[in-house]
Amino acid sequence: MRFRQLNLALEKDDTNRFLPWLIAFMVLLAALSIAGMLMLHQISGVFEHGIQDTMTVQIPAGENIEADEKNVSEALEALKKVDGVLSSNRISAGEISRLLKPWLGETAGSDGLPLPQIIDVEVDRSSNLTAEKLNDFLSPLIPGATVDDHSVWLTSLVDTLHSTELIALSVVFLITLATIGTVVFTTRTGMGIHRQTIEVLHFVGAQDEFIARQFATRAFIVGLQGGIVGILLAAPILYLFDYILRNLEEGLLPRASLDISIWISVGVIVPAVALIAMMTARSTVLKTLKKMV
Repeated sequence: MRFRQLNLALEKDDTNRFLPWLIAFMVLLAALSIAGMLMLHQISGVFEHGIQDTMTVQIPAGENIEADEKNVSEALEALKKVDGVLSSNRISAGEISRLLKPWLGETAGSDGLPLPQIIDVEVDRSSNLTAEKLNDFLSPLIPGATVDDHSVWLTSLVDTLHSTELIALSVVFLITLATIGTVVFTTRTGMGIHRQTIEVLHFVGAQDEFIARQFATRAFIVGLQGGIVGILLAAPILYLFDYILRNLEEGLLPRASLDISIWISVGVIVPAVALIAMMTARSTVLKTLKKMV
């Protein structure tokens, strides 16, 4: 192409010195937001499964092991006769101790601690079986038995998690807008610096697309540079966060981890930012050149 010797020296602009660092900071925030959003999605997915078809029957501890066994057996037999109950399974004492350990510590495994008997019940929601109906059925047979429908409180918790996911997604959207605005400002500044060269190129017959392509190519390179730096800054933070989560004791919330899908999603940010910068720069140059004519 005969205009190659007249290419703009965009890499020497002062505006391009700070743009990679600004993009790196935005990519850092985007990576943390996306990783957090996907981890929250993992947690909400676990709870959503529990909402679908699970209730829990809790039977108070009896005077001795024989009484506990008798109450559990009667409850399991009674549940088989209830319309809407698909299955019922006794939760082992070891599992109950494990669930209580985050709150009670080693005391949860003590033989001297009277633990209630827990039965996990899978129900058919289309049968209109409610916790109140099941509780009314079991109470005369097993005094003190209570039924907990997880959907009552899990629904609110899942809604809260989904709201937090939307907030994280909104943060990513705002970061994208900020990136576009920064590229627009930088591109217009660069065009002002090279205004005379651009006018000369127009005079000798250069098309707007040729000029826009040079700004777009430079923006793509700067976007890649900033994106890579941002990911390199985000990686140790995410690794530290993942390490902390893996070493937390199990409690109210299930564990979430930075699996391969999350790392891939974070990695996609780099080419995405580069493409956004390139398309934004090209569009800005073409619109500005039309006004200059």
